[in-house]
Amino acid sequence: MFELLQSVIPALIMVFVLTAMLNVGMTQDPGKILAHLSDWRYLARMVVANFFVVPGVMILFLAIFDVPTPYAFALVIFSMAAGAPLLLKLTSASDNDISAGATVQMVLMVATVLILPWLLPLVIDGVEVSAWEVAQSLLLQMLLPLGVGLVLFRVAEGFVAKVQPWVAKVSNVALYALLAATLIGYLPEMADGRLWKAIGVGLLVLLVAFYVGYGTGHGDTERSQIGGLGTGQRNTAAAMLVAQSNADDPMVFVTATLLNTLGMVMLLAVAKRLAGDDASLALLDPVASDRPGASDRD
Repeated sequence: MFELLQSVIPALIMVFVLTAMLNVGMTQDPGKILAHLSDWRYLARMVVANFFVVPGVMILFLAIFDVPTPYAFALVIFSMAAGAPLLLKLTSASDNDISAGATVQMVLMVATVLILPWLLPLVIDGVEVSAWEVAQSLLLQMLLPLGVGLVLFRVAEGFVAKVQPWVAKVSNVALYALLAATLIGYLPEMADGRLWKAIGVGLLVLLVAFYVGYGTGHGDTERSQIGGLGTGQRNTAAAMLVAQSNADDPMVFVTATLLNTLGMVMLLAVAKRLAGDDASLALLDPVASDRPGASDRD
């Protein structure tokens, strides 16, 4: 059973990423995303926080707590990948502007392609990352469905209004199925005390990352909350691609996957808290902002 669940995890990741990004495109007004891109100072602070401050904090904590390889290898890769599709779910759960979250997610995702292949070999000796492999994965699994959704939003609004809620539900089902499959599928590996030490250090760094990202908002509540959530949530798809290409030890993948799973649960709870004590987080609620076909759309 464990091997069966492990075998379906890559498919669940792909389904979640593809449908999440398609849903983003089908629910966002391209004009609003372009408007958010004009806030370049905030976006520049987010890039610095995600690709220089967070990896620096991770490396510092790995040294302080003496985390061994391959767990340390997984955590370093994890810390250098940003721009996760889950940011849209977190932005929605925290009751913030989805188009602002989508803009941050896209900027960080593109920055991952440009910065991670250059930065990782400088930090870990002997690691070579193919920029094209990372870029190809992100382009096909993230940017392409996003672009398709944005085009459909503009040219086929009636069709999008009918299918978008179903796309969103599939994305959410895939997300929670992924959480369950990971937790159960890797249950035997959870007896490893070194694994839990590494995950504990990783979760601590994610908490620090949240506050680092929160500071990029410079006092603006929405930008601070999106900044915190966007910096706390790492791009696991990109991290897994690099880990699978450069590590033979399966514990690299297990560490990154379990840390991502627990990090998602933690940040979903934080996002719910940011929305208010009486906020509820329905598992299958569509993630949407500018709902296609809505009469009250700005």
